[in-house]
Amino acid sequence: MTSKAGAAVGVTDENLLNTLSVSQSEPDWLLERRLKAWSHYESLPLPLLTDEKWRRTDLGGLDPTGFNAFGENGYTDGSSNAARSALANSKFAGQNLQVDWFHQSNRLDSALASKGVIFCSMDEAVREHPDLVQQYLPTEILEGSMAKFDALQAAFWRGGNFLFVPDGLEVEVPLHSFLWVTGPGIATFSQTTVVVGRGASVQFVDEQASATTDASAHAGGRVDLFIGDNARLDYTFIQDWGLHTSAFKTVRAQLGRDSAFNYAEFALGSGLAKSLVEGTMPQPGARCELWGLSLLDGNRHLDHETHQHHIADHTFSNLMYKGVLREQGRSVFYGMITIEDTAGQSNSYQANDNLLLSDEARADSIPGMVIKTYDVRCTHGATIGRLDEEELFYLRSRGFTREQAEWLVVRGYLGPVLDRVTNDQVREDIEAVVLRRAASRD
Repeated sequence: MTSKAGAAVGVTDENLLNTLSVSQSEPDWLLERRLKAWSHYESLPLPLLTDEKWRRTDLGGLDPTGFNAFGENGYTDGSSNAARSALANSKFAGQNLQVDWFHQSNRLDSALASKGVIFCSMDEAVREHPDLVQQYLPTEILEGSMAKFDALQAAFWRGGNFLFVPDGLEVEVPLHSFLWVTGPGIATFSQTTVVVGRGASVQFVDEQASATTDASAHAGGRVDLFIGDNARLDYTFIQDWGLHTSAFKTVRAQLGRDSAFNYAEFALGSGLAKSLVEGTMPQPGARCELWGLSLLDGNRHLDHETHQHHIADHTFSNLMYKGVLREQGRSVFYGMITIEDTAGQSNSYQANDNLLLSDEARADSIPGMVIKTYDVRCTHGATIGRLDEEELFYLRSRGFTREQAEWLVVRGYLGPVLDRVTNDQVREDIEAVVLRRAASRD
């Protein structure tokens, strides 16, 4: 990897990791984890089209280490690269801003801080709350389709978010994180960890974006969520990477007894992206809902992989991912429901719907189930189709142009996912961006 300030660093990547760790004043245990993750990364091959979960997503010779791991902090609020959030009208109880590799600012309402809420960058959390970070930061790279990218992220992560909500506390106003990448040649590896205590609740909005430039960039991310007994987490993820960016993200949620996890993802950008979102329910009564919306135009390629994992009895999960594709947009969906033999009386549903607005667009949907016990309810489905000409004819007969009629149909199609955003103002801001993009003919 290279430094943004100049050409090649001229050292091995292990030395680069040592430099990164020293610059952050990190403890020895974290450097050991980074080096172990790098060794694991080197031991794994890049995924190939012969790998089942990558058969429809060609990396095309991508070198994930061919980008700048870190460099100078050249960001100023008045620069042409100033961060541009899509949620400018929303009010938040706390905000983290990261530009490229550097955490720029942090704000948390004093009333929440006095009640024990911790909301800061992961870098600061390592310095100020090392015991909590060591407890919740993953120690191993799990096997699976994203292991290669997870290992790279575990070695080079910087910035990100650490959110800790104490037992019994209800945070009524959302918290917000915004990661903005300013230009080409940059690799960001964010690490977000959220811990919601027993009986607590919080809304978190995670936004990541960049402008399209004339050269490539890379975004790697890991999100680890720990939701205590009787707790609730509403997590909204917004990705609007530029067309030049390749993005790889893993989200894993561990749900406690009678807890609730509501995840809504809006994938609006990137040229090539693959993500894994997994909700694991090892305790009875847990409820996991995963909602996703993808808008693909040009040659964008998005690959979603999901896993609803029922381990305990009387657990519930629901998934709905929707795609809108035009031009040569391509989407892939791999969905898996696993119901273990200890998960009797569980209920799970999974659906993936795709709306094609051009003859060149393509969607592949591969839902699956593994059921190891009786007395459960488990269903799945997928649809891939075009706009209903009868619906369009009806709307045009009422005076709408074809473009207006298409927009109205698409708006109704997107509504169920937008409705999963629980905060009214945040939902309105996201809706404005989504509908503007959905109506675009560029």
